[in-house]
Amino acid sequence: MSKHKISRFDLHHVADFLPYPFIIAEVINGVHLNTFLNEKFKDEIGYTLQEIPTLQAWYEHAYPVESYRDTVISDWDEEEINSKQEGKVFVKKKSQVTCKNGSKKWYEIKASVLDSLHVVAFVDIDKEIQLQEELKNINSNNDRMLSVLGHDLRAPISNLTNISAVALEHNMSQDDFTPFIKKINRQSTQVLEMLETTLVWSKSNFNAIQVNSKSIDVKATIEALFVVYKNAYSDKNITVEVAIDEHTTLFSDAEIVTIIVRNIISNAVKFTPSNGKITVSFLNNTLTVTDNGVGMTSNKVQAILNHNYASTHGTNNEIGMGMGMQLVQNLAEKIKAKIAIESQPQLGTSVSLVFQ
Repeated sequence: MSKHKISRFDLHHVADFLPYPFIIAEVINGVHLNTFLNEKFKDEIGYTLQEIPTLQAWYEHAYPVESYRDTVISDWDEEEINSKQEGKVFVKKKSQVTCKNGSKKWYEIKASVLDSLHVVAFVDIDKEIQLQEELKNINSNNDRMLSVLGHDLRAPISNLTNISAVALEHNMSQDDFTPFIKKINRQSTQVLEMLETTLVWSKSNFNAIQVNSKSIDVKATIEALFVVYKNAYSDKNITVEVAIDEHTTLFSDAEIVTIIVRNIISNAVKFTPSNGKITVSFLNNTLTVTDNGVGMTSNKVQAILNHNYASTHGTNNEIGMGMGMQLVQNLAEKIKAKIAIESQPQLGTSVSLVFQ
């Protein structure tokens, strides 16, 4: 009996010097009782023996979301059965543990079973899991960018080629030729916009964008953007109003703000019908683009804010990529701003860039 106590003491002593968090438990009368937590466990995961005296208490603290807890328990039980069938004396499984301070970390949990004694080690694999997620996101970004370049850009460029070929092959009067030139101009603007959005979106997702804040002339910036879209909104006879006082300034990254507002204005032009109106205002550190276009349902607005939506064509069949608003939200975060959207079907949309 004394020999058993000494060996248990030695086990506790050794566990305190090991670099991993450890739990030592015993099965007494069918109940899994935690009898020892090493210092590394207390420092890293944070719970005390009083807080997790049993295996059940550990599960409830480490996996507070019931559905995930049930999955972890089920997977662990299955792994135990497989280990016994293979004649192994250990079980290991990966799971995301909620620490006492509320942080979540991935561990590979390894349990060795010696009679009624269970020794459970926690190997930190959080950085490894994060790296896997980053690589998965990079691959997803690559696939998305190739899809855009291979499909969304090919169509308008093909249209440009066809329009210019028709213009070259036919003897046209100036009156006949002018509509072709307007269409080429419109398509060229869309291609350039899509290409710029694709490149910036790629840089944003690969964390290559650096923020460089300075004083921005808000009204001059907005007016310059409307020059770019003059043909697009003039073709639809849309009235544009820049309701911003002269010399209104904002301290932020001029390039990022321009990209964000350009995408918002582009959408306003696309989804405002002929003879509509677009107004841009700046009040209380908030830049708002309002149109009286087709509008959106609350579900559509929520889908946009959750990055769960697909591109749609504008009122004049204008093309889109589906990543514009995702780019806008990503860039807004980089300059410590946020995007707010208010909209009603057939009544129009207001998209605000709120600076903090």
